[in-house]
Amino acid sequence: MRKSKKLVIAVKCDHCKTETESFVCDAQGLRFCRIQTPGYPPDKDCQAEHTRNKNVQKKEKNKGLFSQKEISF
Repeated sequence: MRKSKKLVIAVKCDHCKTETESFVCDAQGLRFCRIQTPGYPPDKDCQAEHTRNKNVQKKEKNKGLFSQKEISF
C-alpha cells in the first residue's frame, strides 16, 4: 500500500523573513514565527518583537513632535 503524503504548510514570517511551520496571524493578516514548547515561554516570538518595535517607534515619533512644539514659538 502507498503511504499518503503529509501536507506541510510553511509560511514566510513578515518580521524576520524566514520560512517557518509554526506561525501565528494577527488581525491585519501578518504572519509571524512562534517557536514554543507547551508550558514554557516562547523561544522565538516575532509577533511580540514586532508589536514592541511598533510601539517604540510610535513613542519616539510623538516625543519628537512634542519637542518641536516646545522649542518653536
